[in-house]
Amino acid sequence: MPTKPELKELIRMDKEIYDRAKKSITEIKPCQQCGWCCNNRRILVTIPEMIRILKHTKKKFSEVFVIEKNRLSVSIKTKKVNNKHYCIFYDNGKCTIHDIKPFQCFTYPVIFHPAVFEIHPPKPMYSEFYVFTCQSPYKDKAKFAIEIDDFELITTKRLLYLTKNYNIQKKLISKNKLVEIVEEVISYDL
Repeated sequence: MPTKPELKELIRMDKEIYDRAKKSITEIKPCQQCGWCCNNRRILVTIPEMIRILKHTKKKFSEVFVIEKNRLSVSIKTKKVNNKHYCIFYDNGKCTIHDIKPFQCFTYPVIFHPAVFEIHPPKPMYSEFYVFTCQSPYKDKAKFAIEIDDFELITTKRLLYLTKNYNIQKKLISKNKLVEIVEEVISYDL
């Protein structure tokens, strides 16, 4: 079972990385809110993100999340819109949890993972910045830039954070305690 200090540390790390990304990412061309990134069957969430979303929405775990037992991870539920799967918080081109949305949604199209260079490589710019472009099929694609040093620092911290989070999360899922712990933590401030 995770201790309060372990959960507190996860929440602290999540906030630190989120705040650093917020300061580091620069919008070059704004998001068109086309819903491309919301059209996703697997929006994975960490324990601090689960807590934040449930506090904000005042919903129960089972209304919002799916535990993927084969992967020992958790994702946001989806709904069908025009025969496509969208995040349940997608509504008419808008994210209804925009202010507290998960890191992967908040930072898109910037993807903080080393595999990004194989999947959707960013373009180096002036040898100091990476520029990421939205992968939507639409004409006006969002573009964001980040200093290469910040990208590398955030990626390193994010991977360390995810390792800690998923180690705790897997243990809780395997013991059928994740829902209980997450819903309990909502009732007290860490």
